[in-house]
Amino acid sequence: MAARVVDALLITLLLSGAHALDNGLALTPPMGWNTWCTLGYCGYDRCNAQEVMSIADTMATNGMKEVGYEYINLDDCWADHRDADGTIVPDETRFPGGLVPVIQYVNAKGFKFGLYTDGGVYTCNKGGRPYNIPGSYGYYSQDAQTYASWGVEYVKMDWCNHEVNGTTLDPKVQYPEMSKALNATGKPILFNSCEWGEDEPWEWMAPYANTWRSGPDHEDLWISTMTIIEQNVGLSSFAGPGGWNDPDFIMTGGQACTLNPSEHCPGQTDVEYKSEFSIWCLLAAPLIVVTDIRNMTSAMRDILLNQDMIAVNQDKLGKAGDRIAIWPCVQDTVTCQIWAKPLVNNNYAVGLFNSGFLTHSITLQFKLLNFTGSVYLRDLWQHQDLGVFTESFTVDVEPHGIEVYKVMPVLPSMAP
Repeated sequence: MAARVVDALLITLLLSGAHALDNGLALTPPMGWNTWCTLGYCGYDRCNAQEVMSIADTMATNGMKEVGYEYINLDDCWADHRDADGTIVPDETRFPGGLVPVIQYVNAKGFKFGLYTDGGVYTCNKGGRPYNIPGSYGYYSQDAQTYASWGVEYVKMDWCNHEVNGTTLDPKVQYPEMSKALNATGKPILFNSCEWGEDEPWEWMAPYANTWRSGPDHEDLWISTMTIIEQNVGLSSFAGPGGWNDPDFIMTGGQACTLNPSEHCPGQTDVEYKSEFSIWCLLAAPLIVVTDIRNMTSAMRDILLNQDMIAVNQDKLGKAGDRIAIWPCVQDTVTCQIWAKPLVNNNYAVGLFNSGFLTHSITLQFKLLNFTGSVYLRDLWQHQDLGVFTESFTVDVEPHGIEVYKVMPVLPSMAP
């Protein structure tokens, strides 16, 4: 029975692909940075022109640009009010010259600029202000035209405060409306929907958005990371070029500290951050980092700049990965897992994941991938070719850890 389940999962992985928003964007999962956890704890919702420009300076020189990080996005921190004509106005204390000079600066560094809005009446957070920040409800077309005129190329739409005169708005109406408004601008703008997976957007959002949140907010805690991982099991068939499941932000390195924002206050271990990044890559999820990349720890650099793992995430086959095996670990109450993502040339990326509290040996039987002969393995974290193996491969995986390999059918030139 287990083998038949695995076969069905592999068939789903290989045949998956959804009808996506036709704007020519996100043919591979988007990569970038967001303000959410940099100037204080996550959700503190602070940002300013100097911060954004310094992030652009850093990303242009620290290796992130070279490996594919493309977007620099403001979250719920930038807007202030609407003027007499209804045009949304940035906070002039945080952005004294408005957003256009900041966007032009970001563009000059080789990046695209993204903004946050909300589909309801107000955004989710006041950001330290004594009043609510306007959402886009009732202004979808006007806001879309404003964003396009500023040079915005990525819009995230949240889903707070979506009751109007006692009536709850329908996301299946509001998100398509904003999608239509963005497309009507004539400017390609990547659209990220964020209704937290509550209405199973993977089943209906693909024609309207390039990415859709598939679960709750990701917090910088291992229990949150595990919750997000479980939420995304079984969703691979809904993703493909132009439309991707979004597990939420990458927390690698840890959020900023309230008393000293220039430091990191990590809520997870470096091992857990490696697992987080690995699963996101295997899921073909957006890689949007929210920690302060101006002060990278060595682990942040090793993880966020891992070109082998990023190549898995960005693989041109355009298939999302999924969990193909799970079982109780010996002498543990949690699980050992195998994740697989199809790659071009009949290759696979495979993650051997230990969600438990003890070190466990995990064995990959190559028949799980429908390989009957020998295979060639490359370790994607050690960046080493391991050689040819037959039938299976076993490795010890540390608690909360993962080991990821590229599995390739043996060609004559690879044979010993």
